[in-house]
Amino acid sequence: MKKYLFVPFFSLFFLFLVSGLSFSQGLVWKNHRAPFDFTFGNHMDTHQQTQILPDGSLFGYLYIAYTGEETPEGVPVARHQDCNDEEVKCVVGWELRGLPGFANFFDHLMGDHPVWSVSRSQIPVPGSYTHFHWEGPPEHAHALTYQDMDVPGYFLQLRAKRTFLFEHGDDEVFVTHGVDNATHLNIISGSPGVGVFPDH
Repeated sequence: MKKYLFVPFFSLFFLFLVSGLSFSQGLVWKNHRAPFDFTFGNHMDTHQQTQILPDGSLFGYLYIAYTGEETPEGVPVARHQDCNDEEVKCVVGWELRGLPGFANFFDHLMGDHPVWSVSRSQIPVPGSYTHFHWEGPPEHAHALTYQDMDVPGYFLQLRAKRTFLFEHGDDEVFVTHGVDNATHLNIISGSPGVGVFPDH
């Protein structure tokens, strides 16, 4: 009897092992299929899949696509692309966690992330919430204006799920597994009266 039970048991063990390894790399791109159906309402939605948790925070993934190039050390080069493009193969670059809040638009250089100003005391702690992304229009950062104050959005913490060289604008940043404070850093302190909602 034991002889016949071994095969299905081994098969189940192998299936769970493969599933676990697959899940550890994040969620396959499904274009915001539930439950990862939160959208920012702008271009960010072409390379993110997140869900709102019961406490109002965000959890999900930020995606990259490999360019086909490598560094001399063999590290693959990647960038954000539109994951809904059939010719683009996206994979998870980062696990994303977010807390809702507000920020004031400060500046933007074409090809880079817009810079947002917030009160230092309002940056979420504990954690590494070094990126703010606005919710709703405009579609792209170049349409933001200096009149955009107290803009709703989310403070984001990123944890890389793999090793790659990230291209964004004129920057190239080496990314490895773990908390990433560099690739999407775009907040500065100095604007009192804005920040996360009181409940967080």
